[in-house]
Amino acid sequence: MAPPATGGSNERTPLLPGGGSSTALHSSSGSSPFGVTPQQLTQMLDPKDPDSLRELGGPDSICKALMVDPKVGLKQREQIGANGQYHSEPFQVRREVFGRNTLPTAHEVTFLQLLVAAYNDRTLSKYN
Repeated sequence: MAPPATGGSNERTPLLPGGGSSTALHSSSGSSPFGVTPQQLTQMLDPKDPDSLRELGGPDSICKALMVDPKVGLKQREQIGANGQYHSEPFQVRREVFGRNTLPTAHEVTFLQLLVAAYNDRTLSKYN
């Protein structure tokens, strides 16, 4: 049984800096210190688009543009930005470009809401 609709967030909306609206996806300047914008990555992954992956040069090219080792990942204390400048805050440039790596808080459904949804579920009713 699915929990009642909350009308809150849309699971299909990309989690991009600035809200991830479809207008934000198309209004980007196309420039990024990493050579790949968050919008390009989102369009490649949601929905999955192998042609976009090929256009970006494949996984190895994307890892190189993002300055990520595909076997190890990010350096533990990255302090050099994409333009070679030193930053005191680790991952400062990545946060500015891609935003924080956090998920929005989930809406909690109370036991009473689940009980009411189950009571109103016609599949459980003996007298449909």
